[in-house]
Amino acid sequence: MSHDRRRDRRSFALAAAGFSLACAAFPACAQLSGNLTLVSEYAVRGISLSAGRPALQLRIDHDLAGGWYAGGFASPATLGERRQGELIVYGGRAGRLASGLSWDAGISRTTFLRDRDYDYTEFHAGLALDRASVRLFLSPAYYGDEPTAYLDLNAFHPLDERLRLTFHAGLLHTFGAYAGPRDRADLRLGLASTFGDCTLQLGWQTLLHAEHGGPPRARALTGSAGIRF
Repeated sequence: MSHDRRRDRRSFALAAAGFSLACAAFPACAQLSGNLTLVSEYAVRGISLSAGRPALQLRIDHDLAGGWYAGGFASPATLGERRQGELIVYGGRAGRLASGLSWDAGISRTTFLRDRDYDYTEFHAGLALDRASVRLFLSPAYYGDEPTAYLDLNAFHPLDERLRLTFHAGLLHTFGAYAGPRDRADLRLGLASTFGDCTLQLGWQTLLHAEHGGPPRARALTGSAGIRF
């Protein structure tokens, strides 16, 4: 194993552990939760970030008083041929309207431990019902490149007490002077089942209007197993 890879893995582990310890130091009035998930492939908006390999991911969430929240996400990632760690920290505020709708607004920062030129920030705002949500994400330099807007739609329908049908649709629009395709859409349909603190998911996904020669698209079939703690 190369020295750079050993150093990258140590940095990734230390950063994830440091974030967990920081969350644990929040005031006692806050609610801390975590999720450890094994995915068959790390896919973001229809694009593969694990070169088709499985990935073990950690998410930490902290709910604070007044609807404020903060959290972090850690996962191995592959950009081009370089394997590395990815860290995302995020925060925002959520609340409920008199109509019964819930609202949410916040910011996130994505950092790659070896390819820092791809780091980016996103702002989001959205609305949700009991079984559906819509969010708009805006980035001034998505993956360190051009400004983008991403519309994210999610819904689920319970089939019984444990099994539910899930649906996702997303549309990414790129602004700027680049002459390539302006829009890229991703779709995902799946089944999710919860057993206590464990969740199993199996789904099918596709990418529409993908740029030829662009980032690798995710595999059609996807699966994951997670445990909440």
